[in-house]
Amino acid sequence: MSQPPLTGNSETSVADACKLMGEKHVGSILVSSKKVVNAIFTERDLLSRVVPDKKDFAGVSVGAYASSPLITVAATTDVKEAARIMTEMKVRRLVVVRDGRPIGVFTAADLAKAVGKLPLEL
Repeated sequence: MSQPPLTGNSETSVADACKLMGEKHVGSILVSSKKVVNAIFTERDLLSRVVPDKKDFAGVSVGAYASSPLITVAATTDVKEAARIMTEMKVRRLVVVRDGRPIGVFTAADLAKAVGKLPLEL
């Protein structure tokens, strides 16, 4: 799980978000509006929504392309339940919350690492 999660406000430019994501080697940034985190901007949003629109990355905000609503899980959620939610909701990232605040992002890569420690027969 990446923690603490990267955050930016909805007016952050796509260019700035991509630069920060690249510097921190993560695939997403949480997006807030009026100090409330309510969306997530991901590499997939960039490739499937921003690039096809042929927009100037510096001229558009992440808020216009971020995915919402957030799919969240409690910090106490086990890996099996996280996998079930990711499959059911068709998402690659879950925002992990504690006391209503995001504390990290659980990714498909995190899931693969956890499953990789299990025997092939489950």
